Amino acid sequence: MIKKIALSSFASVLLLSQVANAEIKIGKGTLTFNAGVSSQYIWRGLDQNKDDASPFAGADFSHPLGDFNLYLGVWTAAQDNIAGAGGQEIDYYAGITKSFGPATFDIGYTIFIFPGANSKDIKETAEYYGKLTIAPDKQPYTIGLAYYIDDTEGYKISNQDVGGNYYEVNASYNFGLAQGLVSYGVYENETKTTTVSISKEIIGVGFTLSYINAEKDNNTLSALNKNRDYMTLSAKKVF
Repeated sequence: MIKKIALSSFASVLLLSQVANAEIKIGKGTLTFNAGVSSQYIWRGLDQNKDDASPFAGADFSHPLGDFNLYLGVWTAAQDNIAGAGGQEIDYYAGITKSFGPATFDIGYTIFIFPGANSKDIKETAEYYGKLTIAPDKQPYTIGLAYYIDDTEGYKISNQDVGGNYYEVNASYNFGLAQGLVSYGVYENETKTTTVSISKEIIGVGFTLSYINAEKDNNTLSALNKNRDYMTLSAKKVF
């Protein structure tokens, strides 16, 4: 059944690729939509859907705000890592971006909602974030830094706080035929994760193949029971 769902989801994404881009203009702003499927939903080294495929969809609105750019978005995916959550995760986020030459700053806030979660402390979590991306003009590479500050004291296991802030360094390189990405992130009290990805757009769909190595933190309550390696494939269409 899971394989049928995954194949059906991939087929749906391919079908969407045949639809003309349908971004909507609202004043000076732009509204776009996206949909896709991942063979596994891995977040900061943690499996979020019990090794099953995870369809996802989202919407993003951006609008110039003086010298800044304002954006708002919502995203949802199949998620089965939270007891009683009903198999769904919904994220709401908002932020502003500003570029100074090759440097782009991104500051925002995200709320993660797990409908129906059994425990009140994990039904909704949130975090602030700040990102810096350096993209030299006419160069095939970028370098990035990101820092996420937990705003809800993580979540609880056995009445103890688990999880915390997250920070990451990443770099991308455009090889022409495909785009490469490597990142290293640390999720406090949880995981240290290395990701190597290759991305390619085919018939309007963005495909990403990733190798993910997640190392368990020494915290005995970490959601990761042991070090894990994943190989994932995702397909995404923006329209």
